Amino acid sequence: MAIDQVERRLAAILAADIVGSSRLMGADEEGTLAALREIWADLFGPAVEKHRGRIVKMLGDGALVEFASAVNAVECAVAIQNAMAERNAAAPGQQPIEFRIGINLGDIVTEGDDIFGDGVNIASRLEGEAPPGGILISDIVQAQVAGKIGVAFIDAGEVNLRGYDTPFRVWRWGGETGVGILAAIPQKRFSARQIAAALAICLVVVLGAVAFWLQNRASRPSQQDSSFPEIARPTRHFRANPADLTSLDAITVYDRIRGDMSEAYKRTGIETAQGYTSWTKYNTAPYLSATHGNRFVNNYANAIAKDYAHLDKVESLPQGSILAKDSFEVTPDGDVLTGPLALMEKMQPGFNPQSRDWRYTMIVPDGVVFGITNGEGSERVEFCIDCHVAAGDDMDHLFYVPERYRAKFLNPE
Repeated sequence: MAIDQVERRLAAILAADIVGSSRLMGADEEGTLAALREIWADLFGPAVEKHRGRIVKMLGDGALVEFASAVNAVECAVAIQNAMAERNAAAPGQQPIEFRIGINLGDIVTEGDDIFGDGVNIASRLEGEAPPGGILISDIVQAQVAGKIGVAFIDAGEVNLRGYDTPFRVWRWGGETGVGILAAIPQKRFSARQIAAALAICLVVVLGAVAFWLQNRASRPSQQDSSFPEIARPTRHFRANPADLTSLDAITVYDRIRGDMSEAYKRTGIETAQGYTSWTKYNTAPYLSATHGNRFVNNYANAIAKDYAHLDKVESLPQGSILAKDSFEVTPDGDVLTGPLALMEKMQPGFNPQSRDWRYTMIVPDGVVFGITNGEGSERVEFCIDCHVAAGDDMDHLFYVPERYRAKFLNPE
């Protein structure tokens, strides 16, 4: 390249790529192309323009974007991933389309409208390491955006990037289909008596569920019986170090076992248990919940329940809202085991005034239904009602994700 055409400057570079584009094209080339054209024109392009970026090049299933500000680059990436999650949630019958996004801040060289250099190369390598639906940023980007944006990135440790001898420290956000960025929610304060009562009630339910599962398991054939190869016990996935389990560790554990958990819960035949992981997830990392047996839990909600993000502005969630909370435990010996799946569905007015018309369903680890409000085993889930009543009518009997684990919208509206 001619020396008089070279310009060198510092810039934030966003690299984005569609996950599994070849697979999507192979399954439905015409439909995928139409969807991608719509995404680039109506979602990606406007987000870049809004955040003062410049699309350097489009690669059919990917893009390279330049920003003068790391804050603008990250806010743009989060807006894109949030919009994609909403788009996928609005079309549950269609194959989801997801981006991987990597962002770096570094020195770039320009030639005409194109850009080159380590700043670009590292962003592209980070994109390749990012989880589907997620964002991976370099340590220097994290230093620039910390405390300046409405979301929190998790320290993902060090990664080795192709072409570089020195590992890079990276930070991660998102990474699962349907992950949303939810509005900050004022936390309701409870009296010590209310909290103690709720914990005691929920402890009773957990112990009851465990006892039910043990009794149910005892009456079943062993897992060695070839006629019943998969129903005898909750899945023992692998071993983990239970001491000082970090949020990143919990994310890693959940990423590895989510498929097994989903398969276990599906055995009920309940439709919600089969598809909840495609919904918006309201927590940034699995967190310990005393009311769920001191297990690590995740909170999902379907599209109808979107106002769960800001219940302070509504009286209650509408009929058809469904919340799902799956769980896993790490035993003192380090075994990672599937826990129960708890579901809450808002039914028609008058369904159950005591529960504020919520129907509670609990599924134990091997796919057996423990109980359903107004259905089989209804008495076994009455503790769910008693526990959630402590949240109060003004909160529609709902508890929020703890503040430190709450995902946040950049723009709540």
